[in-house]
Amino acid sequence: MADEIIHENTKEEDVLPEEEALLDQITVTEEDSAQFPPDLILDTQASYSDEQRQNMHQKIMQMSVPQKIRLALLGNREARNILIQDRNKIICLAVLRSPKMSENDVMSYAQQRNLPQEIFVHIGKSKRWTKYYPVKLALVNNPKTPLHIALRFLDHLTERDLKGLSRNKNVSSVLNHSAGQILQKRGKH
Repeated sequence: MADEIIHENTKEEDVLPEEEALLDQITVTEEDSAQFPPDLILDTQASYSDEQRQNMHQKIMQMSVPQKIRLALLGNREARNILIQDRNKIICLAVLRSPKMSENDVMSYAQQRNLPQEIFVHIGKSKRWTKYYPVKLALVNNPKTPLHIALRFLDHLTERDLKGLSRNKNVSSVLNHSAGQILQKRGKH
């Protein structure tokens, strides 16, 4: 009986994937940041030279997976931008959990087309990030965003953005058509 109640109240979306469960077990403290070079932790400058970025990239690529996860949670924007490109999905998901993440960072990731699909799913399911209109807009306009995630945000878009989406040749025809239908319902098409 109790199992039935738990099963009924648990939606598929609420179940954390294995990677998410692993990340939930990881805790980092400010003391952990002492194990990393300051150029990977501190946001000291607005932009980095190509040589500085390459140097940072080399340092990060030599790290173990646990070190990369800790850096994803503690690192500066440039370190997170390198780590979000990592092939290991756990590291990418750890970047999204960084307390240093801003709306602009997430919007930037939501616009990129070279990230794993899990990133878009995670952003799309996060109440923390989807409360921001530009993040929703970036997700629906990104062809890498899974259709079921993109469709969730259509009703939230302005008429102007729906018109643009209905003409966007880079996204699914289902998304184009759905945007057009919403415009018709609103009497704006």
